Amino acid sequence: MSTPKLPPLIIKKSPSAFYVYTYKNKWNSEKARSERVEFKKVGTVVSGQKEGRIRWDEKFLEERPELRNFICERKAKGYVFEPLEKETGLSLKQVLSIKQLHAGATWALDQIVSSTPIGPALKKAFPQKRDYLKILSIVYFIILNENNNISRYPNFAETTRLPWPGALHASTIGRIFRRIKNQQIENYFTEVQKGLLEQKIKANDTDKLTLALDSTSISSYSEKLPNVVRGRNKDEDNLPQINLLMLVDSKTGLPLFYRHYDGNVPDAQTVRRVIADNSRLKLTDVVLVSDKGYSSNKNINDCLRNDVGLLFNMKCGVKGSLTQEVIDEEMSNLRDLNKRDWYTEAFQITKKIEWSYERQPAPRKRPSKNTRDVATLYWHIYFDKQIAEKVTQGLFERIGKIQEKLHKKESLDENEQTLFEEVFEKAESTDEDTPVSYIINNKKVDEKLRYKGYRVLVSNEISDARKAWCAYQERWKVEDTFKTLKSRLGCSRNRVSDNESLNGKIFVQFLAASIAMVVRARLKKYSEECRKSDGPALTYESDGTVLGTLNNIMQTKFQQVITLEKLLGNAGSYLKLSKFTYQILSRQEKWITRMRLMNTMTMNCSPNYGRKALP
Repeated sequence: MSTPKLPPLIIKKSPSAFYVYTYKNKWNSEKARSERVEFKKVGTVVSGQKEGRIRWDEKFLEERPELRNFICERKAKGYVFEPLEKETGLSLKQVLSIKQLHAGATWALDQIVSSTPIGPALKKAFPQKRDYLKILSIVYFIILNENNNISRYPNFAETTRLPWPGALHASTIGRIFRRIKNQQIENYFTEVQKGLLEQKIKANDTDKLTLALDSTSISSYSEKLPNVVRGRNKDEDNLPQINLLMLVDSKTGLPLFYRHYDGNVPDAQTVRRVIADNSRLKLTDVVLVSDKGYSSNKNINDCLRNDVGLLFNMKCGVKGSLTQEVIDEEMSNLRDLNKRDWYTEAFQITKKIEWSYERQPAPRKRPSKNTRDVATLYWHIYFDKQIAEKVTQGLFERIGKIQEKLHKKESLDENEQTLFEEVFEKAESTDEDTPVSYIINNKKVDEKLRYKGYRVLVSNEISDARKAWCAYQERWKVEDTFKTLKSRLGCSRNRVSDNESLNGKIFVQFLAASIAMVVRARLKKYSEECRKSDGPALTYESDGTVLGTLNNIMQTKFQQVITLEKLLGNAGSYLKLSKFTYQILSRQEKWITRMRLMNTMTMNCSPNYGRKALP
């Protein structure tokens, strides 16, 4: 069999691949030399490098059908042909070139990304050099690996189907992190919120976005980064840290926004910055839901000035506060069984209070009637008798333990010593062997227990006590996001050497947590649907376990052949879970796998996010 002859060819690089072009030479009389003209694309170097096997375009194969009988590779500056064996159809070298990739999990993640606001927002925010595909591939690496050390990414990419098929080494990933700028991150936040609002409109959901707000600390081994300083570490690590604040949509569990601050910035101060960011990013129609760490009067005033909805859990233990005043006023009414709500299983009362605040506070100027505004705040007061009794019983047991140690003349630990100083006092001893004795001050014990079992939620938007209670209970989603980020995805430590890389890496980790939370929400929703219908039973598995099982579905690649192995064991049951159907079609010498992951995990979206789908 004679070796085919090729026309003049040249390799040209694009942002995503190396392409093969034919050309013609034309004499330029002015420059007294020939020039290449009339370029025409005829193939692609499939290795992603300048050298490697060439996949010819169909039109070029129609013009030169003899090329179908050979494998062509570019080596150095030449082209090497190897004939296909007629008897077996494959040579030994061709058999060795067959490549298998883990494909099931990343294919499912592709569908999830493109079905949520995450995919379109990422593409709009990072279009240059197709960085959105590279970022997404790094995110998949974080989601699917327990040890997500970036140096392991090249090995992962060698064996896994990814949105970005090219190689990304650790140095390349570092440059990608440094290319992620604050303006691009803000563009992403804006696009995600816009996409979520569009989905709400389609679903005829007129409620405002309820965003759970909380923060966590992320430790770092570097002490040279300007934002990494020592503060109150919530994980009790003896390391410098940054504080990460996040907003999560209470209904969908989708993280919409984050900011990182210096490690020594208190929680209460971060809310003012979030409100300022909220105003700049035009995040409209939102209600911020926060716990006691953020419920200061200043933060309430800032929300009112910027037309931001709020639902704050107020501190009940601050002496002389307005919170204690409203509890004292309603304490007797909160024992009335007619005030007990069957749904929340708590006694509840709502009080309307006219709240006065400075409209535009000016430094060194006293507020006046002309500069103050008044807003209506709904103070929802709850009393849970079971919690109060449980706390009381626990305190009595701790006091009893202290009495036992005093009797045995044993030393007290730090917590016991603190309680001892709070509720015990000296008394005259009648025992000659015990010159000093101590008695319990019942008044101090009553004061310590007076506000236990109470909760006060304040809102300028939610007037119904039950709705406010339910909205606050959904705060667990932001805490679950932090748990996913730090435990499930292993992002509790940051190993970076410069601030630009830190900003980019935190964004990629935030993106990984966002997608993992969507997967978890889809699994939970399907599990609930199974209980209500005759769908296949679902044994609870974590999102990591489900994705790990799907990742065992292999994709085989050879030349223009793409096949998917049959689904066995747990993978088959998870495909039932996600209503996953597949069909293998024979088309001439090509095998094409068509997969559709519908409704539960993908919601009818095109596969291969960011690239042309298989036919």
